[in-house]
Formats: sequence, structure tokens, C-alpha cells
Amino acid sequence: MDQLDDTDIRLSAQRSLWGNVPSTLRSASLEVSDAAISFRCYFDKGASEDDYELLRCAGTEVISDYPSEYTIDEQFIFLPWPERMTHLKHLVFLRHEAT
Repeated sequence: MDQLDDTDIRLSAQRSLWGNVPSTLRSASLEVSDAAISFRCYFDKGASEDDYELLRCAGTEVISDYPSEYTIDEQFIFLPWPERMTHLKHLVFLRHEAT
């Protein structure tokens, strides 16, 4: 991929999540600014180091789709339900949560 457009980044992120979504993941979103990709994941209580590692793998898969000048900022945030999350531009995963 030469340029990042909205469709490319969303598809890359959604593909990267295949098999990498632990039950503690509340949401995942991304945003691109210049040559930096921000990847924000919110986790619920009970998140383990293995859960974080699954999302690190997903982040690696996203960044591998783009030229080497791109960087990724992985933001793994522990925020138990029902605390409100703040998403980046492209929300690619949101689990169902009772209101």
C-alpha cells in the first residue's frame, strides 16, 4: 500500500483482529496522522499480559501493511465497564455492553 486511506486502514485493522480478540477487549480504534498510526484498545477487568500480547500482534499486522516510514503507537488502556471510552477516528471493534 502506498497511501493510507480510510478504507485501507479499517480493512487492515479488521483483518489484524481475526483470531486476536480476547474476551476482555472492549473496543479497538485507529487513526492516522502523517506517517503515524495510533491504535487504541480498551480492556475490561481481568485483562492479562496474554490479552495485551494478542493486540500487540494485531498492531504488528497493521503496521506491516505499510511502508517502513510509518510508525504505530499502541495504546492499551485498562478501563472497566461501565466507564466511558474515547475512540479514535476509525472504530473497528466494539463489544456489546449492557447499558
